Amino acid sequence: MIYGLRLNENLEEDVTHPVEGFPHMFDCDEVARQPGGYVPWHWHADVEFMWVMQGGIRLDTSNHSFALHTGEGAFINSNMLHYKEPLPGVSPMSLNQLFDVQLLAGGYKNVFEQKYITPVIECRELEALVFRPAEARQRKIIELLRHSYDAAEQREYGYEFTVRNDLSSMWCLLCREAAPVVQAKRVVSSQGEERIKKMMLYIRDHYSEKISLEEIAAAANISGRECLRCFQDMLNTTPFTYLMDYRVRRAASLLRDTERTITDIAFACGFFGTSYFGKIFKKSMQCTPGQYRKLYREAENGLKEG
Repeated sequence: MIYGLRLNENLEEDVTHPVEGFPHMFDCDEVARQPGGYVPWHWHADVEFMWVMQGGIRLDTSNHSFALHTGEGAFINSNMLHYKEPLPGVSPMSLNQLFDVQLLAGGYKNVFEQKYITPVIECRELEALVFRPAEARQRKIIELLRHSYDAAEQREYGYEFTVRNDLSSMWCLLCREAAPVVQAKRVVSSQGEERIKKMMLYIRDHYSEKISLEEIAAAANISGRECLRCFQDMLNTTPFTYLMDYRVRRAASLLRDTERTITDIAFACGFFGTSYFGKIFKKSMQCTPGQYRKLYREAENGLKEG
């Protein structure tokens, strides 16, 4: 199947909790089979735990880069920009769980929220944390992550209690692992993150137009030079590359979900010519727009028949 990350109007992942009243979701992700072969820069209010079941994944946040290999896991904090791509070798697969921390807090301003949850999610330095099975406490987090994933997948009677209990135990261990960062209480400027989000949102709103570096920079009230530095420091890319990637992903969404012609989609996504659109799309997605639409439709039909 060809996957596609769903981002809402604020460039947040559109996380759907499948069970009403239980703010938790889980999935098995093949990063290399995402459109373009990677998971683009995004964020979500839910916290995320992931475990790599095969291959390797590079996880980038605004200020850090982590290499995750088979058997290792990671925590991604609430509302943190992050990006994933495969490491060379076996095509990676990961088990992911995303959930609203209120699932664990259980009540407004109680001891769980004030003592254990708020200090973690409000620590902007704690963008992500990696778990290695060689460390006993981290190995236990990984075991609980796998157990809770299995319980959520099997959905036996009362599984919600099992998942919540496992996630609570994971969180307690996470607090101990994160303590050195959380207790440091260093004041970190969020200026860079706020600027990059404003510029990303500007691109979201104007990607179909011919936009300049200066216009992107103006969205954050900074110079073109500072815009370049901000994209490089925060996302390790350029504004132009990010714009092209965003246009391609919007085009991929239209190819999947509409019957519009390739020419129409090209112009709707800011590509002023089908030849150039085809060239950029193939470079990013490793196939032409027509091939992408055909592959996606075949995959969808296969799922329906199955």
